[in-house]
Amino acid sequence: MPFFRLAAATLTLILVLSCGPSPSGRDASPINVLEPPSLEKQEPGIVTVSKDGYNIAITQKAAYTVRGVVVGRENYHSGWNTIISPADVALCWGKLAENGTYKRLKWSQGNRWYFWHAGNDFGYNNDFVAQHSSNNHLIPATPNLAKAVRSLKEGDTVEMTGHLVDVAATKKSQNYRWNSSISTTDRGDGSCEIIYLTHLKVHGKIYQ
Repeated sequence: MPFFRLAAATLTLILVLSCGPSPSGRDASPINVLEPPSLEKQEPGIVTVSKDGYNIAITQKAAYTVRGVVVGRENYHSGWNTIISPADVALCWGKLAENGTYKRLKWSQGNRWYFWHAGNDFGYNNDFVAQHSSNNHLIPATPNLAKAVRSLKEGDTVEMTGHLVDVAATKKSQNYRWNSSISTTDRGDGSCEIIYLTHLKVHGKIYQ
């Protein structure tokens, strides 16, 4: 009987471990979070998805790489766009990431927005925070990347590579649109980046 208990426990552990993301490679080089995001406009490329009665077209309009510190991750389970984008990840970079400055702010997320609150002694205004942070709606290119995104935690240093995209969806007679900003300095509605994520580096591991 003890053998069977041990075998069952081992099998359970294997199943639990297999549920996590699998790295495709390793890269121990440091991620420079002081650099601003890089963006290069491109000829549009389209990825199509059909799921749950939705026909979705994801139009890639700019190659994009952002390096930063995770200040929040929010998983979403309702809304048509959760079919392709199960989570938002808020990042900061530059002087806001330097020396842990971001820790002096209170960060939160909800309804596909991100928020911050600063005390009177913070020393920087909202424009500074907006120019050195972003809320990223992530569309993982693979199920493995989706698992990796859900495993991110506050304080992780990451490098995300992919494309800024516009999304158009139809279901029966209903039409939906979701467009990415192509500026990291704007604020308000429509200012978030929608990233078709193809490459994630975190903790020296590469996920694709």
